[in-house]
Formats: sequence, C-alpha cells, structure tokens
Amino acid sequence: MTQALRTLEWTDPLQARLARSQETADRMSVKARIEKILPPTAASFVYRIKREPSFGVFWHYHPEYQLTLVLRGRGKRFVGDDVSPFEAGDLVLTGPNLPHMWCSSRRTGERGRPHEAIIIQFPETIFGGRFLDLPEMAPVRRLLERSGQGVRFGSAARSRVSRRMVRMGRQRGMARLIELLEVLRILSQAPVERMLSSRAFAPPVRLADRDRIDRICRYAAENSAGQIALSQAASEAHLSVPAFTRFFKKCTGRTFVEYLTELRVGSACRLLVETDRTVTEVCFASGFNNVSTFNRRFQELKGTTPREFRRQFSPEATDPWRTP
Repeated sequence: MTQALRTLEWTDPLQARLARSQETADRMSVKARIEKILPPTAASFVYRIKREPSFGVFWHYHPEYQLTLVLRGRGKRFVGDDVSPFEAGDLVLTGPNLPHMWCSSRRTGERGRPHEAIIIQFPETIFGGRFLDLPEMAPVRRLLERSGQGVRFGSAARSRVSRRMVRMGRQRGMARLIELLEVLRILSQAPVERMLSSRAFAPPVRLADRDRIDRICRYAAENSAGQIALSQAASEAHLSVPAFTRFFKKCTGRTFVEYLTELRVGSACRLLVETDRTVTEVCFASGFNNVSTFNRRFQELKGTTPREFRRQFSPEATDPWRTP
C-alpha cells in the first residue's frame, strides 16, 4: 500500500476508498465498458446461472438493474468505487449504469470446481407504466433508488430469497416474473447490510453511444444464427468499417467478431439447456459453420465442453441446496 493511501485511511475514509479504487483501476488499465443485455425470446428480463472456472476481469455497466447471488467462489467485488472481498452467499443489487465486476481468486482446494452465481438483470420498464408509483410498490421503489450505489444484503435476506432465486431457473413465463416480484418485495423489507459505492461516483455514459450500441447489438442478436459481414454491421451503425471497428472496441472492450461469438455461444447455451437437440444441431442452429470451431470457442468462453455444460444443468446439478 502506498504512503498516500496510508495517510488517507487515517484522515478521510471516503477519499481513501476513492484513491484505492483509482489505484486498482490504474493497475488494471481498464475502462468501464457498456454491456448490452438482450433477454431471451418471450421474456422481459434475463435469468442465468453463470458457471465458469473463475469470474474474470470485465469492468462494465448496463442500463438494467442486476441482482447477483454467488453460489460458489471467492475473490474481490468491484462496485463503483467500492472494492471488497466476496464469497459464497454474496447477495448484491446494482442499479443502472453502475460499473461492477466480480473477480475470482483461487485456492488449492478449489481447483476443478467452477465458480457459480445466479444473475438476474431487468430494466425498469419491466414493470410498465406507473406500476412503481403505486402505493403498494413504495418499498420496492425505494430499494431500486438505493441500488444506484449498490446494495449488499445480509444473511437474513439471503436465507429468504436464495431458494426462490434457484427455483426461478426451473420456472418460465409469468411464474418467473411473479417470483422476481416476490424476491424484490422480500429484499425491500430486509435490512441492508451495507451500501457499497459512494454517492459521488457516476458512470461515464454517453446516450448517443448507448443508442448506437443498442442498434448494433439488436441487429446482431436478430441475425446471429446466420452470416453477418462486418460491412453489414457497420451499415447498421451508419459508420465506415474502420470507424465501426474502432467505435465498437472502444465502447465494449471487444471486437465485433468476439461479441458475435459470445452471442452465439450464449444462444448455444440456451439450446443445450432448454432443448434436447444434439450438440451438432445446436452448433449450426446458433450460427457456427463447423463443430470443431464451435467446440473450441465454447471451451474458451465457458471453460467446459458443450456436453459437460448440458450435464451441469441436469436437475441433480442445478439445486445447490438439494438434500443428498
């Protein structure tokens, strides 16, 4: 720790925290990136179980609220200007455009066990019209307002909502939406263990960039099962190919081809979990040209093979609280 940070810790805790997070950002040399969230077809929000060898470095933000429950793993959690350790049971709600990431650390005894979290991402518009203005929704509205700083919940809240969040993985349609509302109701009445980021922290959002990224990502999502030329994507953004390449990398931290690959792997994950198609059928249905490339890219992004990924989502594997 630098001498400056030692001095700040004794004089101004907020400045010390800001300096510490800035030192971390400088060391990592990363900038918060826009992440485009696209709910599955016939759904208004995203529910997913993230299973990876470790949670990697991706400092990002998006206009959706995000509720994260860590099922397995430990490391450091970055939310706005807060840097704190996390472990299994970590339950955090982050508001729109608040940069965040969970970075895993490894211990010898954890080798071979993927880190795992339930992630729920939903826009404010999910409630429609003036639903949040109803008197009955006042506690939820106040909770969502507080989430702009990031909210960490304690064990009491976690014990009440963890099983519900796991159960959402087996639900569809209105049942899943109603469960989300019930989770928010419970959290709105639960004590907050800690507010994470300072009020002074604000993410660097440019509306024009976000609108353009929205347009590009929606085009990619609607056409990812087919072939998309870089020139076609650039045309959607009303940019030349070189300008589009620079713009997309600057905003998202990855190339368009990398993003498209992630999108196709995400589509493949849904097909592997929700259908009984063969791996070969899933490969071509999600937009890949050959099985070897599909297997290689899937392994790179998910840390496992498509067959093993499907096995992890069997009924026996999806409930960490299942009694043996």
